[in-house]
Amino acid sequence: MAEPASNIPKLVEVDSTPLWYRITGTLIFAAFIGLVITLGFIIRDHLRVDPLASVFRQCRKPLIQYRLEKNTWPADFDFANPAADLAAYGFSEAVKKSMGNCDIPGKWSFTLNKGPMGAGNPTIIFKPTEPDIFSRRVLLILDERLDDGVPETGDFRVTDELGAFKLKDQ
Repeated sequence: MAEPASNIPKLVEVDSTPLWYRITGTLIFAAFIGLVITLGFIIRDHLRVDPLASVFRQCRKPLIQYRLEKNTWPADFDFANPAADLAAYGFSEAVKKSMGNCDIPGKWSFTLNKGPMGAGNPTIIFKPTEPDIFSRRVLLILDERLDDGVPETGDFRVTDELGAFKLKDQ
């Protein structure tokens, strides 16, 4: 007589689900995990944009006020060492807190004759300490928020090394 089914070792028993079903389930699970990870990177990049946009917006006001009152733009300077005549316009106070909130470390500067906008165009430049694909992706998202979303055109331009925002007199 045959042995009862309960005495068959587990290693010998065959799984009753078809192989295609198990493979499909594994692929769907892997695709779901991949989408969750990708979504995490997208959300992280979008959250990093707000502090950068805040610096561009906060430094814009004192610089334009300086331009309107003195009928000239200030000389080129680094945000870490702003010109002394900008103190009257509250430049340091306006920018320090925003710069402290940035997740991407880098150098902020103002230039009138250098940069991707050309001579005679007042430009705020942000150059990440380590320019890589992550900082570039954040700058591209910032371009979508501040300008036209095209890195080579408009008032905000993105290159491999920096992001540059052109100021207007208004």
